[in-house]
Amino acid sequence: MSLNKTIVALDQMTIEEIENFLSLPENTLETVKIGLELFVKHGPELVIKIHNQFKKKIFLDLKLHDIPITVSRAIYSLKDLPIDFLTVHLSGGEEMLKSALLEARKSIPNCKIMGVSFLTSLEAKDLNSLFGITNPEVAFLRLFQMANKTKIDGVICSPQEIVLLKKDFPNLLAITPGIRFIDEIKAEITQDQKRVSTPQEAINLGADYIVIGRSLTQTKNLRQRLLELT
Repeated sequence: MSLNKTIVALDQMTIEEIENFLSLPENTLETVKIGLELFVKHGPELVIKIHNQFKKKIFLDLKLHDIPITVSRAIYSLKDLPIDFLTVHLSGGEEMLKSALLEARKSIPNCKIMGVSFLTSLEAKDLNSLFGITNPEVAFLRLFQMANKTKIDGVICSPQEIVLLKKDFPNLLAITPGIRFIDEIKAEITQDQKRVSTPQEAINLGADYIVIGRSLTQTKNLRQRLLELT
């Protein structure tokens, strides 16, 4: 169903925990997500280690958001790292996205640039209080239109926005966080995510990849969880 489309987030793990998790014989997941916290603490060496030692693809989730030249230079600093996906904030604007893509094509040519829409920790009331957004659908569409216009590879969006994205911009990849297994949702175990769905729901809606973190890294039965994704 979605095993080969699953990206496992290694957030809030120690190096020892990461090594133990990736060394499990049942861990056949192809791609891992390294977030800002891990990258700031351990740097490019962690990317290289995971790629070389465990043969994993890397989703580097830095959510870059700054003036165009700063984002461009930040991406240049990642030159030649084995990165498959890199995130930038769509709200950084058109020029920032173009600058990010231009540098990425030179410095990390095999990497896909993914634009973050609104964080899945935000609800409609948060979008309203923070940005004065009264119609979230229109706000998301504007961000997706800019992603399409600047020709980045795809966007990060919650399960609730996948249909909106794929209806008008099927060429853009969708990586979807906020994924929980059905038993977790029923038990209201959603951690800090507000806009969530099950793996099957997200894939059925059109997600190209789904991101799952603690539901996999902290489970007592990884083999069973992975079976639920096949």
